Amino acid sequence: MPRILIVEDDPQISKSLSLNLRFSDFEVKVACTMNEAWDIIRDEHFDLVCLDIGLPDGSGLDLCQNLRDAGNDIPILFISARTDEATVVKGINSGADDYLRKPFGMDELKARMNKILKKFTLPSSVISFGDLTIDPAKRIVTIMDKMVILGRKELEILILLTKKAGDIVTRDKILSVLYDNADMFDRTVDSHMSHLRKKLRSVAGPALQINCVYGLGYRLEWK
Repeated sequence: MPRILIVEDDPQISKSLSLNLRFSDFEVKVACTMNEAWDIIRDEHFDLVCLDIGLPDGSGLDLCQNLRDAGNDIPILFISARTDEATVVKGINSGADDYLRKPFGMDELKARMNKILKKFTLPSSVISFGDLTIDPAKRIVTIMDKMVILGRKELEILILLTKKAGDIVTRDKILSVLYDNADMFDRTVDSHMSHLRKKLRSVAGPALQINCVYGLGYRLEWK
């Protein structure tokens, strides 16, 4: 049973969401402030956080960013009445997996939640390419027997590139793995790719490369 944390300061909304999700076989816990949510996430395991932006003691954007900066890659779905493009982009760039605008229907919410949860279920078998080995179940990446620490989205990109090693993987395909919102911009791919390249280079040097194929996408290669 997936464990969901709802971070919402409106008691009517949080109660409605809790009842509906519990009826759909989710285990639900509620926090109404940013600090309360931080403490709960620090002490307990959740499969997904449904996070409002406007909270009494701060912004959900800051909470998301702080979690990512602390190395916590728990899946996050923003649920907010703020529908302007700038805020949506800030939400995604802060590390969220998707952004749902209020008002919304429960069927849409559950569909987005299930898609995130399904995507977060990484393959169980070990993946190898040359001296690169990925154990998705244990979230362990090694290059020439040296461990590389990756964030969740970086790991998802590397798994995708490794499974298609030598072939071009399009930006659209990478975006579909990273996010469930088709409106996101591909500059988010560039940001994650830049971080991933630096981490791989710190261990493998120039031997393992993620090459950009102009206008098409990326390709993982050993040189």
